[in-house]
Amino acid sequence: MKPIRLLALPIVFFCVATHSAIAGEECAPANPSGESVSDTAAEAGFPAVVLDGKLLYELLAAEFSDHTGDHRRAFGRMLSVAEKTRDSRLARRAAEIAVRTKNVKMALEAVRLWHELDPASVEAERYLMGFLGLDNRFDELKSLMSAGLANTTPGKRPRKIYRYQQFLSSVKDKAKAFDTMEQVLAPYPDIPEARIALSSLALANQDQVRAQAEAKEALRLNPRSELAVLTLAQAEVEPQRAINTLTAFLAAHPDSREVRISLGRLLIVQKEYARARQEFEKVLAAQSDDPMILHSLLVLSIRQNDYPAAEAYVTQYLDVLKKGKKGEAESYQAIFMQVQFAEEQKRYRAALRWLDKITDEADSATWIMAQVKRAQILFAQGDIRKGRHIMASLQHTFPSEKEKLLLTEAQLLRNAGENLSAFALLRAPAENPSASAELLYDFSLCAEKIGKYEEMEAALRRILQMEPNNHHAYNALGYSLADRNIRLDEAYQLIDKALELVPDDPYVTDSMGWVLFRQGKLDDAETLLRRAYDAMPEIEVIAHLGEVLWLKGKHDEARKLFDEATKRDPGNDILIQTVKRLGVSPRESGR
Repeated sequence: MKPIRLLALPIVFFCVATHSAIAGEECAPANPSGESVSDTAAEAGFPAVVLDGKLLYELLAAEFSDHTGDHRRAFGRMLSVAEKTRDSRLARRAAEIAVRTKNVKMALEAVRLWHELDPASVEAERYLMGFLGLDNRFDELKSLMSAGLANTTPGKRPRKIYRYQQFLSSVKDKAKAFDTMEQVLAPYPDIPEARIALSSLALANQDQVRAQAEAKEALRLNPRSELAVLTLAQAEVEPQRAINTLTAFLAAHPDSREVRISLGRLLIVQKEYARARQEFEKVLAAQSDDPMILHSLLVLSIRQNDYPAAEAYVTQYLDVLKKGKKGEAESYQAIFMQVQFAEEQKRYRAALRWLDKITDEADSATWIMAQVKRAQILFAQGDIRKGRHIMASLQHTFPSEKEKLLLTEAQLLRNAGENLSAFALLRAPAENPSASAELLYDFSLCAEKIGKYEEMEAALRRILQMEPNNHHAYNALGYSLADRNIRLDEAYQLIDKALELVPDDPYVTDSMGWVLFRQGKLDDAETLLRRAYDAMPEIEVIAHLGEVLWLKGKHDEARKLFDEATKRDPGNDILIQTVKRLGVSPRESGR
């Protein structure tokens, strides 16, 4: 529960203090209407109290103690004044002071008085429930809620029931929360909202049978209740039963918007994208400018690879956001979704057209992201020169982001097979004494790609000097030695150190399996490579495990692995080299 944060309250029933008032004399009314302060206070619903010197002293002393940090004394004085004057505002002020003491019992005493003096205050009731819950006073909670409902008019009871249910949902002891609510609601069995509240709390208490029963009874009491059917769907054990429940309700009440949206979301979870899309289209037909529905339809269209529909929905979505003059971040997100969708289909021109919608008026992070994506698409099209020009321009415009942009450009170059250019790009920055570990690591990857092993090793050892526990550097250096089949004892020690730092890392496990293979320990290598494969079935791991199995004579299992890898990435260099080295024919490897 959030702590009480109260302002010092104006004491409107006190008149302006004068020297004579402090001396104990009554002060004259300071009220332009001519009414006495006592009359004005009474009309406002507060007690009429004459400010005498003693009362004023107690108030000032309480506030002074609070100001100087003596909160316990301040609380005692303020609570005493509240009890004497019977003014709820001073009880509220005492509660605020009590919170500073972090003493639940003191705060509870003040809040209890506040609620007693102002029983109609929703705020006082809420805080009283909160402190009773903190102190595990469920019997008093039950009495408080029972009285609250009894003193509420029938028309307002559903809202109060909901408020009580929301509070009890936050209580840690779910069983006691349910029992309390059950007893409080016993006199109101025919109120649908009471049954809904019990269903929700039963579900929180992991009692699905009771949750379903209460929700069904709520729906029987009010067959048109959207909240009742949504509660029942939530209580269903099987997703398909929940789908059937919502579908049946919509057959009888087709205009139930929230139920249809919930059905659509549930269908998405079950990966029934076509049907989910139909439900959201029905919602959109009734309200064509709902951005949430348009966004859902956009996502569903992309998942179904329906590019024309996705483009239509995103255009409509952006128009709606623009008319509402809000949702800039949401607009950019939708645009990037379209860019990614077009890129996956190799519709690069379309992707670039969508990126044109993000102008330099966007925030710097969005602009950089859009330009990097533009460069990436240009690289994919083979226009590396133009892509590199964009990256250079970004580095000039945003010098604080230069290193990140350099590393991104190097990655783009490596992905495009331009390993020499990537090496040249990072060489000078890597030679800088202040080069970061991240930059040195990426430089080592570039150096390894073009056979510059001495420079690769030097960069990795610099990282280990900077960060002695950098497992990536230990693993990369050890794996490089093992892959080249040199200095295997050193390779083992380096990878063993990495494995000590990250025992369950599948990349390091794969490296250790590979160095054991190089050492001729095929059984140990197989054990570790299987473990790496189970955790991370990537192409390189499959190639390593397949080679070990092949050399151990397990040709059928090795072929299955090579078939799996070939289907996923037929152009993978490591896979092609492994199959060729082993002499596995294209027919045998599944290619």
